[in-house]
Parts: sequence; structure tokens; C-alpha cells
Amino acid sequence: MNMKTKGAIAAGAATVLLAGGAGTMAAFNAGGGGVGGSVGAGGLALTQVGTPAWTDQHGAIDVTSYRAVPGDVVTYAANFSVTAKGTNLVANLGADSGTITGDAALKAAMATAVTASTNGVSLPSNAGGAVITPAQDGKTVNVKVVFTFNPATSGYVAQAARLDLSNFNITLKQV
Repeated sequence: MNMKTKGAIAAGAATVLLAGGAGTMAAFNAGGGGVGGSVGAGGLALTQVGTPAWTDQHGAIDVTSYRAVPGDVVTYAANFSVTAKGTNLVANLGADSGTITGDAALKAAMATAVTASTNGVSLPSNAGGAVITPAQDGKTVNVKVVFTFNPATSGYVAQAARLDLSNFNITLKQV
């Protein structure tokens, strides 16, 4: 046999071997329908219901003309409709101290505390205010902000000073 014939037979054999080996490289593949769904966003909102009330330790007051003295406790009370939608939502309902302007010494002498309840049941509180969760969604929450004029304030500190509560805000912020 001549050299060319031997080379052609060897090349043919190599081609058959390579083609046979390529067939074993196939892999099974399959797919199926997804089992997911859609994800929606929650919501957080606060809407005042009715007219707020201002009182001190003796009863109703007109906050625009009230003159506090050390030891006085002034309370803002209002009702708010709450939207709190979200699987893991936690928010604080509080008083925005930035919206209270006026004399710095008087502002420093006034401690502020926020409490809230729904249907007579107090909501838990933390340093940021009352805690709101999806359990309060769609409910009316009774909010109280208590301003306590430090009874230990003495001398001329904050005398004849004013705080402007006309832009006072209640906030609801996710934590």
C-alpha cells in the first residue's frame, strides 16, 4: 500500500472516532414554568382626623395666648388615620422638634413625650415615639404630645420667652 492510501485510511479512521466521541457530549436539558409572583410596595401615611385639642393640667387652653411657667404640662391631642402597609414595616410616630421654633432656652426647658393609642389600648413607645406596625393600618390612632416645662427651671431662664407651635408637626417615619 502506498503512503497516500495509508494516510487516507488513517484520516478516515480519525474522523469516525471524533464523530463518535462528539455524540457522547450531549446533555439533557429541561425547563419549567416559574413559581414566583409579583412583589408590591407598601405604604405609610398619616392623615389628621378632626380638630386637635390643647390642654394643660387644669383643662382646655388657647395655645396661642397661653403662658407656661415651670412645672406646667401642656398636652396636644389629635386623632390620625394611619396607613401602614408592608410585611416588615415598623415606623415611629413622633413630634418633629424642628417645626417648633422660638426661644432656645424655653425650648430646652420643655421636655417632649409622644404617646399613642388605638381603641383605648396604648401602643408601645421607644426613643422615636410611638411604634406603628401594619396592625394599625386603616385605624384611627389617638396621639398625645406632652410638653413638660421643667419644674427645676429657675431665675430668668426662659422668662417672657415664646415658642411658636403654629407649624408643629406630627411625623410618621419608617425605622
